[in-house]
Amino acid sequence: MRSDRVIATTDFHTAGIGMRLVTSGLGRLPGATLGDKRRWFQEHLDHLRTGLCLEPRGHRSLLIAVMTEPVTPGAHFGLFFIYPGGYYVSCGEGTIGATTVALETGMVARQGVETRVVVDTEAGPVETIARSEGDRVCAVTLRWTPSFVALADQVVEVDGVGELPLDIAVGVGNVFAVVDAARAGVAVRREHTRKLAQRGMAVREAVNAQLHVEVPGLGKTQVDNVLIHELPDAHGVSPNALVWGPGQVDAAPCGSGTCARMALFHHRGLMAVGSTLVSRGLLRLDFTHPARGHRHRLSHGLQPGPVRSRRPAPGRLPARRVRRSP
Repeated sequence: MRSDRVIATTDFHTAGIGMRLVTSGLGRLPGATLGDKRRWFQEHLDHLRTGLCLEPRGHRSLLIAVMTEPVTPGAHFGLFFIYPGGYYVSCGEGTIGATTVALETGMVARQGVETRVVVDTEAGPVETIARSEGDRVCAVTLRWTPSFVALADQVVEVDGVGELPLDIAVGVGNVFAVVDAARAGVAVRREHTRKLAQRGMAVREAVNAQLHVEVPGLGKTQVDNVLIHELPDAHGVSPNALVWGPGQVDAAPCGSGTCARMALFHHRGLMAVGSTLVSRGLLRLDFTHPARGHRHRLSHGLQPGPVRSRRPAPGRLPARRVRRSP
């Protein structure tokens, strides 16, 4: 069988969500920014997105990080994100995993116990600090670009619920509708995944039909992501579930979504700069988020909690090859 392109990938998981990193095979993508590179890929190589994301090489819930050359001084590499339905601006789990893979495979040299790795994204450069124990990365801290509230205190009419209060917040470039679980009539529990998906899709449909959402730098935009969450308890722990794509429910705590929620908590006076939020996913694995003030908005460092799944699983899968018929 002939093949005109060979693409190397590494599969990994972070906090329970399986992902894939494209490490080579695309050549140098034209463009001065990550946005330029992503748009060129979208216009000229979108068939590779579907070939990598969809069966038989992928599945409907797969999110893939695509590694590129860096575009800013001092950065080690760039990332943009693809999935069966299109493209994502940023992803906390993907950035953690890509940093881990880059260090553990030698693509980026270690600098001792802690290694600083700068990753270019469409939302801007992300500074990561990876901590190692022996030859394995044990934790990764991310310092994000600012997150903020776009529309507060909105009400939409949701099928099966009635009037539902919600907020629209932006986390590291991704736009989220944020909904209180109790008001939506659902609990953030793994056994309620199907109901979470159904309720999240109903909320998304209502938001896009009833609200006019404008985001600085994007203009009018559609909301593709719904975060169903519970407010922090006395220990600062806040369970949440992300509904995205054609009805997937993210098992991980969702890094960029938690940044959006922290901006919302700060807006409501529930979280002060300097305090910490523990974001808990459906598998009861945690990310720890300290809040930092920046330019009159709230930006966040994201620090995954002590969970095994934040680093690639043992027995990493070999590189995959994508073959196309001549």
